[in-house]
Amino acid sequence: MGRQTYRNLRMVVALVAIALLTSTVVQANDLERHIWDQYRGKILVLRGFYSGEKLRYDASGALSGEGSVGDWTTDGFVQLDEIYSSGQNLKIKAKRLMVISAGQTGFRFSEEKALLKHKKLKKAALVDIYAPLGTESVTEAMVNAILSRIFISSEEQLVDFVPKFWEPCVEEGISGRNEACRFSSEMIAVPGVSAPVHATTSSEEQQTSVSPPTSSNTPETNIAGLFKVGNGVKPPKVIFQPEPSFSESARKAKYQGMTTMGLIVDKDGLPKNIHIVRPLGAGLDARAVQAVETWKFQPAQKDGQPVAVAIAVEVEFHLY
Repeated sequence: MGRQTYRNLRMVVALVAIALLTSTVVQANDLERHIWDQYRGKILVLRGFYSGEKLRYDASGALSGEGSVGDWTTDGFVQLDEIYSSGQNLKIKAKRLMVISAGQTGFRFSEEKALLKHKKLKKAALVDIYAPLGTESVTEAMVNAILSRIFISSEEQLVDFVPKFWEPCVEEGISGRNEACRFSSEMIAVPGVSAPVHATTSSEEQQTSVSPPTSSNTPETNIAGLFKVGNGVKPPKVIFQPEPSFSESARKAKYQGMTTMGLIVDKDGLPKNIHIVRPLGAGLDARAVQAVETWKFQPAQKDGQPVAVAIAVEVEFHLY
């Protein structure tokens, strides 16, 4: 092989290598732009409602670093500010969106301007998410797969992920059967939040079916031997009533108010089947449930005998 021919061959090899490298870079840039365009600004719900400023996941989508299960009203919803692949890792910078239900208007995201007045809350509301994509070339399918393991998908339902005491409120609010627990249109648009087809009703049906929420709306209150206060049934009296603590998010936002819960006080004066009736949000409802679970009552009485009754209790949160 002549020297000139050898030089030409080396040049061809170099050009092919450059072309392949350029093609790979272009494809990578195209994928980055596609991911950015598809997900940036999108609101999603974290599986597990994990709290913390940094969440690290393994290849299976399981949390592998710091982070603990939080409340869906403070740690569930995030808005993606940045999303990109770095090496073989997917990196997301997101802003947490606190859910409130002030003035019995139903669930909505709290006003961002009000939150940003508090610098500490602004810092705490940010979260960095890291997840490995594997050793292969990054593809859109790989990104979508890992995101589906981190966030609730549109094929799933939020009500299946919340604690039991939240289930009646969330289910009835999404389907339009409980005005106090209804979700704003912005929240309904989030994947996994919209009502299933079989649960939707017309606006006329909603107007006739929605009634003031009471503890009698839950199936547990129809069990045998359960009474309602009145008609000879004396109400139970609280004899041990620890106060609930504030959630950190609510305290920093100076958010306060009252939440209403339905429950059964059994014949031993113990609270059972606690569920949210009129929510407050900002993590305060869960704190109220934790407190009420420790309450003790003098049981309700009928004909001088202790009986189980369904009641509603209100818990107020005041900073001052």
